[in-house]
Amino acid sequence: MRYRDLNGLALAASLTFAAIAGPALAQTSNPYDGLKKTVSVDKFQAAEAVGGTVTAEGMTAMLTDALSRDGRFVVVEPVGGADTVAPLAASAVVRAAVTKYEPAAGGSSLGIGGLPMGSLFAARAGVRSQKSVMEISLRLVDSATGQVISTSKAQGFAKSSGVDATLVDSRTGASATGGRFKASPIGQAGEDAIAKAVELIAASMRDVPWSALVIEASSGKIYVNAGADRNVQSGTALHVYRKGKVLTDPSTGVVLDVEMEPIGVIQVDSVRDKISTAVVTSGGPPARGDVLRLN
Repeated sequence: MRYRDLNGLALAASLTFAAIAGPALAQTSNPYDGLKKTVSVDKFQAAEAVGGTVTAEGMTAMLTDALSRDGRFVVVEPVGGADTVAPLAASAVVRAAVTKYEPAAGGSSLGIGGLPMGSLFAARAGVRSQKSVMEISLRLVDSATGQVISTSKAQGFAKSSGVDATLVDSRTGASATGGRFKASPIGQAGEDAIAKAVELIAASMRDVPWSALVIEASSGKIYVNAGADRNVQSGTALHVYRKGKVLTDPSTGVVLDVEMEPIGVIQVDSVRDKISTAVVTSGGPPARGDVLRLN
């Protein structure tokens, strides 16, 4: 191959680029000043047919990050296995699965040939577009009871377009090199689905009561595992409940309800970053692990 052919090869390779159009993850435009509820995200389920482990881990990370940046929630690490609910580790648990994964659901291309680049190779350029689709199914589970609060689906789309420069042997027609997109549009479709999923989760979380836990109660001072990070304010009154009998379906073992015994009421008097302190205003003294709710 002559020197100018090598130059042509390098030039054609450098022409390859892709411009991926995908919506940014939704974020709230104004800071959220209400009490933030806690949520945890279980690892996504994804079969090999829809990308397998890599897709599952990537989508789990994307949803966790999106919920954290949204501003309406505090995301906590999940506790327990995929088939169990760790009561009160979070207000609710998000369980999701990738149900559709189409990296190339559609597209088109336009080729331009006959650009001379030496005696051995000729350049052929093409403009390609591609559409990708990803769908995820969502279940929001009450962490106190294990009951499914809501089910929904979020579908994301993305389109990409780019220039593909390919060198072709002018004698045989065989390709010497081919361009590739720098990034797959399926990732952008996933972002689009995640943005929609966050809004679906936020809508369903309206039916989930805000809750926190008593860390410790001693010498008339109650320590709560929620502070400025969850927008707790001094003077907030919280009702104290103690977890009682767990009622399960005898045929399936599914938790149907958890009896909560009312203990009393406390009032927040000091707020720190991640904890608050409170005093009893009515009823009996709380104990470590008691549940706190707004009534």
